[in-house]
Amino acid sequence: MHLSGTIEGGGNIYALSTPPVPAIFCMLLLLALMPLTMRLFKRALSKKELIVIFMFLVLTIPQTTYGVVELLIPWMTTHVYFATPHNDLNLITAELPNWYYPHDNELIRQMFEGSDDGSVPWRAWLYPLGMWTVVMSLVFFTGLCLVNMFRAQWVDNERLRFPLLLIPISLVEQETPGSHTSFFRSPLVWVAIAIVFIHHGLNVAHSFNPSVQALTDYYRIGGIFTEAPWTNFNHVRLFYRPQVLGLAYFVSPDLLFCTWFSFLMQPAVETFADIFGLRQDPGFPFSYEQGSGAYLALIFVLFWVGRHHIAQVVRKAMTGDPNIDDSAERMPYRWSFFGAVGGFVALIIWSHVSGFSPTFSIPYIALLLGFGLVYSRVRAEGGVPAMWAFPFNQHKMMMFYLLGTRSFIKGGDVSDLVMLSSFSWMGRGYYMSQMGYQIENEALADRYEIRSKRFAALTMFAFVFGCLVAYYVTLGDYYKFGAISMGGGTTSGGGNTWNARVQWEQIARAIVNPAGPDVNRSIAIGTGAFIAVAMVVLRFYWLQSPFHPLGYAISLNYGYALWSNFLVAWVIKLVVQRLGGARLYRQLMPLFLGLVVGDLLAGGISWLALLILGRDALAGYVVWFG
Repeated sequence: MHLSGTIEGGGNIYALSTPPVPAIFCMLLLLALMPLTMRLFKRALSKKELIVIFMFLVLTIPQTTYGVVELLIPWMTTHVYFATPHNDLNLITAELPNWYYPHDNELIRQMFEGSDDGSVPWRAWLYPLGMWTVVMSLVFFTGLCLVNMFRAQWVDNERLRFPLLLIPISLVEQETPGSHTSFFRSPLVWVAIAIVFIHHGLNVAHSFNPSVQALTDYYRIGGIFTEAPWTNFNHVRLFYRPQVLGLAYFVSPDLLFCTWFSFLMQPAVETFADIFGLRQDPGFPFSYEQGSGAYLALIFVLFWVGRHHIAQVVRKAMTGDPNIDDSAERMPYRWSFFGAVGGFVALIIWSHVSGFSPTFSIPYIALLLGFGLVYSRVRAEGGVPAMWAFPFNQHKMMMFYLLGTRSFIKGGDVSDLVMLSSFSWMGRGYYMSQMGYQIENEALADRYEIRSKRFAALTMFAFVFGCLVAYYVTLGDYYKFGAISMGGGTTSGGGNTWNARVQWEQIARAIVNPAGPDVNRSIAIGTGAFIAVAMVVLRFYWLQSPFHPLGYAISLNYGYALWSNFLVAWVIKLVVQRLGGARLYRQLMPLFLGLVVGDLLAGGISWLALLILGRDALAGYVVWFG
């Protein structure tokens, strides 16, 4: 499984789905083997046990993909392997703390090029990986405590939808949402699964023989705009994502509308600026920066909206007020509050000891956790099946744009600049977006009355276990085949190796030629924040406002893969509500949930095909979820 993913960059895309394909495939396998377990163990797994297994898997599997550990290891070492007199990467290495990477150039060379016998020198890796496991676990635990502080507000008070939870619930309950029919006995479910398999089957046939007509994965509608100023729409693509379309059916119409509308407004604004000669900077309208500003503003909005509940959490933690009942919480409010505060302080202290001053480490770590919290809200309310629906790599860049890289250099001391970048891999992959699984697991535990006080310990164990498995598998592949060949790489490396090298070279250039603030992008960040807050205020005074701040935020970060499916779902929901109202809406639930399960099932089957038959089994076609 992992081999095909690391070499070609496609195999472990199945672990990038939300939820991960292997987790759903495991659930389906356990359900299929239920009669056998009845014979062997005289009882079947209970619904609660199946849900616990699912919660464990969704926390363990992401670490083994290129969004976490496969991103971390190149980040630790590329500054050593790719250092030359021309790229100044040696300036980076001199500033990193001793624990950051293994201090053996030959060991690192063998990792990138492959060792003679393929063995991993684990002794040299134990110290840096052990230290990184502590850091990652501390950040993960702090995020868990922060999410737990909002659990009651989102689950009990606001009663958010959690659309993604329909998948495990439908499988475990074996009941179709909207009816009392067994899930896999619903005709609509099988119609949807058939549609999905026909779609992917034709795509596979097209990969073998291009003369076969198929929808493929997307259609580049922007190709019809060949003359200026309409060429701004050239990058617009209509993606076919059965999983996204199926889940979008359960998302509120205002969030659907605002997502596709905000995405299409970006090239429209570009075109308007070109027509009237208003665009001075080629990066205008700075969509990523707008998205960063929106996410930043929504951090404060979430705390403001939940301020009364958060005040109760703090009061219970500080005074033990008996009038505030937290007996139903898996993590008492005192643990949540002091865990979040203590974890944050511990991270600042760790960073300071490593050479990263609190002046910059405090805002950076706050951005990591804050963006993770907003993403958790996106998952809880919108059910967006994407680990990338947040401003990835923008935590560091936001600070650079607002302050300038020159601000991070005091005299000849460049340690703050280097250390900020040394932690920036956490905002590049989807390490922090796992907070979405944390809040969803909390909601699942509520539904199935899992009140164990060991819930947090199980969560942390699942995360650490996933890290250990990822270290073993990833380094094993690296030393056997060479890291520069992973992800379809060449002598410059592929995928994460290339990303890490480019990021470090950017910092090396900033050390030699530091820059001031970027005024245009700073304005874009402020504009994004203003628009997000304006949408919140508008919804407060106009309850039927179609402009949802979360839709605006995700459209600027991952809208290219969401907008077309959200547009189709929005139109379908409008038609359904006009023709049949709530009754027809419920009757069609099995059809759209079948699209989701069918897509994940197709992904699982193709994953097994790649594993058993090799990476050429489907002529290079994979069921994309990223």
